[in-house]
Amino acid sequence: MKIGIDARFWSQTGVGRYIREIVGELAKLDTVNDYVVYVLEEDVAKVSLPGNFKLVSTTIRWHSFGEQIVLPLLYLRERFDVLVVLNFNVPVLYPGTLVTTVHDLTLLRTRTGNATKLPFIIYTLKYIAGCLTHFMAVKRSKKVFTVSKYVKNDIVKTFRVDPAKIILTPNAVDSHFYRRAAAEVTRVLHRNAVGQPYLFYVGNACVHKNLPRLLKAFALLVTEYPELTLVLGGKIDFNYQRLQRQCVALGLQAKVKFIGYVAEDDLPCLYTGAEVYVNPSIYEGFGIQVLEAFACGCKVVCSNTTSLPEVGGALADYFDPLDPQAMADAIKKALVKHDPDFAAKATKHVAGFSWRASAQTILATIQSL
Repeated sequence: MKIGIDARFWSQTGVGRYIREIVGELAKLDTVNDYVVYVLEEDVAKVSLPGNFKLVSTTIRWHSFGEQIVLPLLYLRERFDVLVVLNFNVPVLYPGTLVTTVHDLTLLRTRTGNATKLPFIIYTLKYIAGCLTHFMAVKRSKKVFTVSKYVKNDIVKTFRVDPAKIILTPNAVDSHFYRRAAAEVTRVLHRNAVGQPYLFYVGNACVHKNLPRLLKAFALLVTEYPELTLVLGGKIDFNYQRLQRQCVALGLQAKVKFIGYVAEDDLPCLYTGAEVYVNPSIYEGFGIQVLEAFACGCKVVCSNTTSLPEVGGALADYFDPLDPQAMADAIKKALVKHDPDFAAKATKHVAGFSWRASAQTILATIQSL
């Protein structure tokens, strides 16, 4: 077979990690089929694949006219048996056999117009285009992969498709996430100007991530735990700047540390050194940081909504994400909880998620087509 893979998100967080791990596992699993992997021009040097994987560079970015007009022509020229698009941004005009990964329906479930600098008309047009692309991704694909049971059920109900068409390929944890030694943690915390004890969150600050309520919950906590700080990791963009202004309004500017983009190599130490990892998201397709925190021996407190209870299982503590007081109470509970078997339980829980297993499922599905 000749298989095409759209891997243009290679260097991105979130979807990019899924793509890197799945393509990497396919490269180990399949030495028979021929692959053509599309990446952005600037990412070519970062990708190393075996001989049956041909790398093609492109300047065509996602959510662009070129993606819908030019890419289908490039794909047709290769005469693929199956085209694999590992995100929802499918080439609508491509007539060949197609499989897609839909990671979540965040765009359909959360409106973020009040958290964008785009003019309202442009934002609305992009929103409509995104909704249509999700619809076409599900309807046009022979099979749709997704990362959690919650999202599978959401897709089935939203688009009224046969559940058999939606196949689970969950996220997992990279092997470099494990509990780090104290000396290494100290070095990384010093480099990021982080002092202990602290709560930790890492990710973007989009509206559905619910960080303004986390700040309100933290304001309730610090009266009882004055030594505690809140460390927020993520690129300082428009949304994070709004949070910084909220910190000033709440009088928390000395207690909340914005460390910006976190290097992948620093993440395990930041999880290891934290008292608790907190995920207050209102909508989450998976929440891979929950598994990363567990892998590093860090306690987790998160929302009781969408996919998070599925990922956190019995190990995490949960709260109503719309209630800052409930959030604060759950964090307090986790701070004082001590389970001598936690590390062993966390390791076992994380082992239940496997990139290899997800890649095997994708490969078997491709071959079945």
